[in-house]
Amino acid sequence: MKRKIDFLTNIYLKYILKRDKEAPFLSFLFFLLTIFTSRLTVMWVEAGRPLLKFFMVYDYHIHHFYLGIFLLILSNWLSLARNKNEWMREIRRVRSILFGVGLGFITDEFSLLLTMEFDVKGEYWAPHSYYLMALLSGIFASILLFKRKKEQ
Repeated sequence: MKRKIDFLTNIYLKYILKRDKEAPFLSFLFFLLTIFTSRLTVMWVEAGRPLLKFFMVYDYHIHHFYLGIFLLILSNWLSLARNKNEWMREIRRVRSILFGVGLGFITDEFSLLLTMEFDVKGEYWAPHSYYLMALLSGIFASILLFKRKKEQ
C-alpha cells in the first residue's frame, strides 16, 4: 500500500506541482466530484430515499445552481487577494476548490435551467448537461496536458 501512495505522490509532484498545474487540477477534480455527488444524490431522491431535505424558502425550491453561482463569486473574490504572505498557496487551493465545486453545481443543473419554463418543471436528465460536462472536461484536460508553465 505504501508503494502505491509513493507512486501517486511522485506522479502528483512530477506532473502537477512541478508543472504548476495544481489550481486547474484541483478545480477539475472537485468539478467531477461535485457532479458525481449531485447526480448520485438526485438518483437517491428520485428513488424515494432522500439523503437531505430540499432547501425551501416559502414553498420555493432553491436549486443548487444558486449555490454554484455563490461559490464562483466567492472564488473570484478570493482571486483578488494578491498579498505576498504565507497564506497565498492555501488561498489559491481554496479558490480552486470553490471554483470547481461551483462550476460543478451549475453544470449539473444546466439542462434543467435550459428546459424550464415559468410553470413547467424542467428536464434534469436532458442531454444538455452531459454536453456541457464533456466540453468543460475537455477544456480542463487540455489545460492540464498542454498549457505550459509561465517562465519566470
